[in-house]
Amino acid sequence: MGGAAGVAVSLGLAQFGVQGPWQGVALALALLALFATTTVALTAGKQQDLLAEQSERGRRGEAEVSALQLEISRHTKLEQELTKAKQAAESAVMAKGEFLATMSHEIRTPLNGIVPMLDLLMHSRMQPDQQELVKTATASAQQLLRIVDDILDYSKLEADRLDLETTTFNLRELMESVITLMERTAEAKGLRLQLIIEQGVRLPVRGDPVRLRQILSNLISNAIKFTERGSVTLSVKRQRETAAQHQLRFEVRDTGIGIDPEAQERLFQAFSQADASTTRLYGGTGLGLAICRRIVTLMGGRIGVESELGRGSAFWFEIPLLKVQGDMPAQSGDLHGGRVLLITTDQRLRMRLTMLLPNWGLRVTAVENTHDALERLRQATNQGEPWSYSVVLADLASIRATALALARNLERKNQYGEARLVYLRGDESTSQDLPLATTVIPRNAEDADLRSVLSASGVSWARHEAHPAPAVKAKNVDPSRKSRILLVEDNPVNLMVAQRLLQVLGAECDTAGNGQAALEKLDGGNYDLVLMDCQMPVLDGYAATRRWREIEQERKPTQRLPIVAMTANAMAGDRQKCLDAGMDDYLAKPVTRGDLERCIERWRGASLSVPETLPPAEQMAARSPPVLNAGVLDELREVLGSEVDKIIAVYLEDAPRLIAQLERAAVSGDPIALRVAAHTLKSSSANVGATTLSDAARDLEHGARDGTLTQPASAVARIVGEYAQVRAALQAKLPAGH
Repeated sequence: MGGAAGVAVSLGLAQFGVQGPWQGVALALALLALFATTTVALTAGKQQDLLAEQSERGRRGEAEVSALQLEISRHTKLEQELTKAKQAAESAVMAKGEFLATMSHEIRTPLNGIVPMLDLLMHSRMQPDQQELVKTATASAQQLLRIVDDILDYSKLEADRLDLETTTFNLRELMESVITLMERTAEAKGLRLQLIIEQGVRLPVRGDPVRLRQILSNLISNAIKFTERGSVTLSVKRQRETAAQHQLRFEVRDTGIGIDPEAQERLFQAFSQADASTTRLYGGTGLGLAICRRIVTLMGGRIGVESELGRGSAFWFEIPLLKVQGDMPAQSGDLHGGRVLLITTDQRLRMRLTMLLPNWGLRVTAVENTHDALERLRQATNQGEPWSYSVVLADLASIRATALALARNLERKNQYGEARLVYLRGDESTSQDLPLATTVIPRNAEDADLRSVLSASGVSWARHEAHPAPAVKAKNVDPSRKSRILLVEDNPVNLMVAQRLLQVLGAECDTAGNGQAALEKLDGGNYDLVLMDCQMPVLDGYAATRRWREIEQERKPTQRLPIVAMTANAMAGDRQKCLDAGMDDYLAKPVTRGDLERCIERWRGASLSVPETLPPAEQMAARSPPVLNAGVLDELREVLGSEVDKIIAVYLEDAPRLIAQLERAAVSGDPIALRVAAHTLKSSSANVGATTLSDAARDLEHGARDGTLTQPASAVARIVGEYAQVRAALQAKLPAGH
């Protein structure tokens, strides 16, 4: 092509007369121009293609961006819808909870006018046919109450609001109480009710006794319901154990109608029973087993059933229960009632023995040196039984220099009693001067070996009931005197029911229609107990209780008045709300005569009495010590000046909160909470010179820590009395208007 173009150009030049050398130059220029033109044309074409491609890419990008924006909009809208749905679900759950709380209150309130009245009728003179009618009505009312309780329990489980507690309890006692409760129903059907606790099952355990009792009661109740003849057996056996817990298997076996395999699969579903005829024939909501399954799961266990139609059923569940340190299987010849004096400075040894020995029925007092031990022994000997000690456990490593002196002093029986001396030895050498009859055992001896030594210690272990330490002398109660009770209730039916119950129980009853009226009655009356409704007009029970506790703190109390909530509020947290307000106990309506009778017995005589006299040991140590150590405040004023007034004001604000914590812990039996609150009160009281109050808090702290506190309510009452004096003394130290 290039050659043809060259020939064509040559001919053209010849035509125009361009020849010779100029023809070659012209030819080269023409070819160069042709090449440039072709190159430009090709480049322009490529640029057009590139621009077209870029334009296409731009259009595609715009489409993708639009699609992405659309997708983001969809996701945003979906997220908004999900947020609205979540809020709606939360509102629905809250509304359901409020509805259940209201329903519980509204159903329990009329039931409180039915169940107690039927109970009163049952104990009145009636014809046999009338008694049968009342018995049927009572059973129906109790069944309705159980249905309400089941629905409330299931709602709490469904919302994950059912909390398990952990406390120490005796497994045999719990199972026996369930059997006792069910015996009458079983006997009415001619059934044998049996309890089997296999050897090796540890009896003291830690867990939730209330929920364990609920599971066992439900399973046994079902077994009795579906068994017409034969027996129902409750058994427990140990499967395995770790260093911290036991794995136990509980089983309820009956000789009833049995369950087919297909029905077994849905037994533990909510609102389900074996078949529809079961509901018609035996009644029930179908919630019981579902609740049991959820509670067992919460406990970290599992539940199941083994059954065959016509051959009976065996419902079982396996749960872990925590060990009580130093626990042992139940044995005969427990060392009930004996007192042990422990001498050691080793905190680990002290903790081990103060937790172990009470499980064997022994009461432990711990001191850190020989001097304190001899003083305790002398005081106990002067007081006589049951305060005398049976054994002195002495840690040789703690009293190496005075071990021989201790042994020689204990030979003076008339002064220090008949306590047998047992030394705990580690790697240290034993003095050759110790009496030949002295018992020496390893400090880390096995529990069984220690128990054997104590049992063979040559003393007669007391078989009396455990007595509280003589720390507080409470107000004496005349058993023939009627209890004087203030009943605070605004509902006329509930008022009449409670009045009749109290009348039957032999109590004197005064009434108030609201919290304000109750405060006026309390201000001028002398009551043994207050039964307080919570929801009332003018002033509710919570506010009235808080106000009365403030009045008690302003005065110099000789006795803290027990206030018991008697309310239809039975949802989770209602009991704690009452205790937080300053109440001492809680009764859920409907209240039976038995519930009320036990409550009155529990609080009659003012269990929270402030001591009228100091303990004998403290009387020896100090005669009427001053309420405040003026020297402490004087030193503070020298350093801080007027800042001391702020310290006192903060203390007066903080101390009532700590005392309220102590009162709640004393009622609930929580030694950890007692120890923590007492420790804080001890140090803060010492800082403002309230040495007597600080000492009382220290004694309470040590007793809660060592397990030697037998009367927590009285110890707290002592602190309440001390604080009333401290408060008055400190307020006198503040400038006017502070």
